[in-house]
Amino acid sequence: MKLTVKNLKGGSCLVDVTEKTTILELKKMIEKDIKIPAAQQTLVLMGKSLQDEKRIEDYPKVKDGTKLYVAEKKPETLNSALNRFLQKYYSDEQCKLIVDEFMRNFHNKIDSLSLDDLERLAKAEIQS
Repeated sequence: MKLTVKNLKGGSCLVDVTEKTTILELKKMIEKDIKIPAAQQTLVLMGKSLQDEKRIEDYPKVKDGTKLYVAEKKPETLNSALNRFLQKYYSDEQCKLIVDEFMRNFHNKIDSLSLDDLERLAKAEIQS
């Protein structure tokens, strides 16, 4: 079946899927055309977000010719990712102290890098 996926910021694409296609697989197909990483996509049908682990067949309103909308989520900040992880093990107050100390140390380390260091890191990332 063919689905039309419209980007809320403009642009659209046509995607060919089966009923067994997962929403995550669909996002990966969309990523190629719309240039939004799959992890940052939210697919919306009739005002409801589609869940990555479900299949097209789990959404009976999705039929051939259905129009889905894709919204781009902002990437999670390092602060919020650390805080979310630490909340499993520590209280809110402890999390704040740990995250604040980590970020202070992180910024000190980044500030101490030279331009040569940054260039080496960038080259290593590009080559991998």
